[in-house]
Amino acid sequence: MKRTTPYLAWIGITFGFVALLLYIVIPQFPVWPMTFFILSALNLATFVIVDRKNIRKAMNTRQVMYGMNAAVLILVFTGILIFLNILAHRHKARVDLTETGYYTLAPQTEKVLSGLTRPVKIMAFYQVDDPVKKEFVQLVDGFRQLSDHIEIEFIDPIQSPTLSNQYGLKTDRTVVLQSGPQQDKIENVTEESLLNGILSVTRDGQKKVYFIGGHGEKDIEDQEKAGFSKVREGLEKNNFKVGSLFLLQTESIPEDADLVVLPGPKKKLQEKELQALETYLSRGGSVFLLLDPQFDAGLKDMLGRWGVALKDDIVVDPNSLNLAIPIVQRFVKHAITQDFTMPVIFPLVRSISPIETEGLTVTQLAFASDSSWSEVNYKGENVEYDPGEDLKGNVPVAVVVTKPDPGTKESGPDSSQPGKEPPAREPRLVVVGDSDFVANTTFSTYGNSDFFLNTASWLMEEEELISIRPHERKYSPLTLTRPQRNLVLVTGMVILPMLTAVLGVRIWWKRRSL
Repeated sequence: MKRTTPYLAWIGITFGFVALLLYIVIPQFPVWPMTFFILSALNLATFVIVDRKNIRKAMNTRQVMYGMNAAVLILVFTGILIFLNILAHRHKARVDLTETGYYTLAPQTEKVLSGLTRPVKIMAFYQVDDPVKKEFVQLVDGFRQLSDHIEIEFIDPIQSPTLSNQYGLKTDRTVVLQSGPQQDKIENVTEESLLNGILSVTRDGQKKVYFIGGHGEKDIEDQEKAGFSKVREGLEKNNFKVGSLFLLQTESIPEDADLVVLPGPKKKLQEKELQALETYLSRGGSVFLLLDPQFDAGLKDMLGRWGVALKDDIVVDPNSLNLAIPIVQRFVKHAITQDFTMPVIFPLVRSISPIETEGLTVTQLAFASDSSWSEVNYKGENVEYDPGEDLKGNVPVAVVVTKPDPGTKESGPDSSQPGKEPPAREPRLVVVGDSDFVANTTFSTYGNSDFFLNTASWLMEEEELISIRPHERKYSPLTLTRPQRNLVLVTGMVILPMLTAVLGVRIWWKRRSL
């Protein structure tokens, strides 16, 4: 029996390693690791009981004492690591070293999640060994750090096919979001799509955006360079409904319209269309006008009544790469442009000037540089500043108009008391002297898309959506010249192995001579 006792120890240690290996490789089957762990414990316990005398003698030897000291140091070091791990778990800190801050959540995400009041359950259908799961976990961990209302549950679609069929999933790597009775599914999971899904299940309804057509405007279904399909997609990602509107047919703005956009008309609107637009605005509607230079849409008189002056000119900026494509970097402090640091490029933009009008609040929103001017004689051969006609320096290209209700301010907190009617919605109007800055070719350029979507969100009183949108992964390959590649090759394949070999031979020679 004594001869076979040492084998019990080795068998116990072997079973222990097998249990650890199985737990790492197949954690979804805990029976096998537990079985080998029990066998390991039984073998080691039997060894200790049977060979206790030899073990007691061995404990008194110098070699064992040194080993015990080493074991104590290892345990102390392990304890320090566990303590540091607990601190890191309780006080999480993330450092993003990517060039575009890809792993840093966008300000818009932080703003929406910090204001989340409803519980949201995320059911993630990923296989246990799915390599994409790690990236999703990192994304969701960032979401959960910002809100305590988010709950996550991982489901393996292979082990739980019933749940997959229940939610109608066609593929794994799908996320199901639930908040109360509302539900949404996301197949291509990104920060933007996950945030949009949370918005869709936590909102009571979707707001509607109408794009006026019939006068040569940009088409929201057009996927060509000059089309507005990316504008439509951007609004839909923010959980807005988007549709087309032909005022010549309807002669009025639909009741469900939360925002009406006029995207670059090339022909004049008829009188009844102008009347319908102004009536909608007067009763508390929101209108977004994108008016290209060189085209007269017949809006001059109407905008004059709303504190906006249109001029037939083109903004010229000699500091830009192209005279007629100013890069706008100066914005007035406003809800639309809060924390806005990116420039906006306007391909061919006209000036939009304010007119002081009683009862209206008119704010200049964006300006070209101090070296710019508004060129009235843009059809001439020579483009140069004319002090008698052109506006010089910091030319405004976007204007915001609101019409506050005096009764709302006077009523104060009592306006929310039962029995009183809610205050009327404030008319909101934004006029920009260009529509091409959010065409498909320029929509994703610098801050163009954020400027448009922020403006649309503000017009619909969705201030929580006004921020910088999530980042896209930037393809940044490391390109090496031939000498650089040769240097890397020689360093890795020759120099480092030779230094290691020389150091090893030197240490061996010194020990040999002792």
